Amino acid sequence: MPKISIIVPVCNVEKYLSKCLDSIVNQTLKEIEIICIDDGSTDDSGAILDSYSQKDSRIKVIHKKNSGYGNSMNVGMDCAEGEYIGIVESDDCILPEMYEELYRAGKESNLDFVKSDAVFWWERIGYSYNVHYDYLNEYYDKVLIGNDRHVFYKFLMNIWTGIYKSDFLKKNNIRFNETPGASYQDNGFWFQTMTFAERAMWIGKSYYMYRQDNPMASIKSEAKVLAMSNEYDYIERILKDKNVGSDGIKECNYYRLARNYGNYYRIADELKENFLDYVLKDYEKYGKDIVNEPYLIEWYRKIAENPTEFCKSTIDVKNCNKAVLENAESIVIYGAGKRGQYILRHLYNIGVYDKITNFVVSANADTQYIGRIGVVNISELAGNMSDKLLVIISASNGSETYRAMESMLCHYKINNYIGSDDIINNFYSIC
Repeated sequence: MPKISIIVPVCNVEKYLSKCLDSIVNQTLKEIEIICIDDGSTDDSGAILDSYSQKDSRIKVIHKKNSGYGNSMNVGMDCAEGEYIGIVESDDCILPEMYEELYRAGKESNLDFVKSDAVFWWERIGYSYNVHYDYLNEYYDKVLIGNDRHVFYKFLMNIWTGIYKSDFLKKNNIRFNETPGASYQDNGFWFQTMTFAERAMWIGKSYYMYRQDNPMASIKSEAKVLAMSNEYDYIERILKDKNVGSDGIKECNYYRLARNYGNYYRIADELKENFLDYVLKDYEKYGKDIVNEPYLIEWYRKIAENPTEFCKSTIDVKNCNKAVLENAESIVIYGAGKRGQYILRHLYNIGVYDKITNFVVSANADTQYIGRIGVVNISELAGNMSDKLLVIISASNGSETYRAMESMLCHYKINNYIGSDDIINNFYSIC
């Protein structure tokens, strides 16, 4: 029996597939099987898979008609013979020791699943950052049990940084929702594993390289817009069918409402107003389960007051800020810490990354580069200003740090700047 069955769902990823497969076959843990599900690829992905399977007997390839992500994952799980199951998306990569270290932890502590941190990765621009939640440090690297379940949901939501005991998945009949295409089916699998596991662990290391190279496209299909809501309908049915208690139902309701927030800023503008009809219905039904999330409560409150005006206002503000970014010939990010890098990621998704010339800082820089973008003192910027250069202040608008940065810009007679909230609050970003 293989120690781990690794499922790799594949659909038209010829550009990235070889690098992904190389990272899997080179794992230090050799007792693995690699199940690649070709979901009707129309590029060379199928041929690449067949070539790899001829060179490595651990690789099993299943070619099938396109039936969606959920069905592909279920086909893979049905074929899996391993003690544990892992998942690698076919445009991502993993570090060589990932499965050996996860398997060791899983076996030593008899875990239903064990997960780790992740690296979000932009290969094209030479940039990555490690996702680790400092506020959860006391919960890393220890066995968490059912009584800790409220903590489970706080870690990075994903299905691919860990391994799941096969018997645990079978015992609880944990499957993927078989809706068409890639329609957030990972949400249902993630929620079920969080809800039914009795022994779990998060390792405070990162082994998984989560590719972010392609800017997040707007959703232009109305059916796709409602896919997230449909997925949470599916989760709710499962929880009720399995008589999960009220705490689990409340978690489901909260995540449904939280996902609406991100989905609204992600979808195409022409679909936003109709989407708000569904958002308000969800809020009326589930709003009581938003606790200790003032930003989310305020967001729904503003929508409820006047959905049409809210929609018009958010689109107008976004378009205004987008015009400012597009009219700039070059962009400088003031501040090179976590929030400055958050702005970098937003600008990449918006499509204006190539305009970024530098990060600037008020004191000595801790590093010379972030990715391929240089970090310089603000004094160097002052002598190279043009009317077409835009500075984005990374600090929160109106904060003490923001005012200090604004004062420094005034000192150097730099007047063309905007606050980071104008970017963060009006454009979608996964990270």
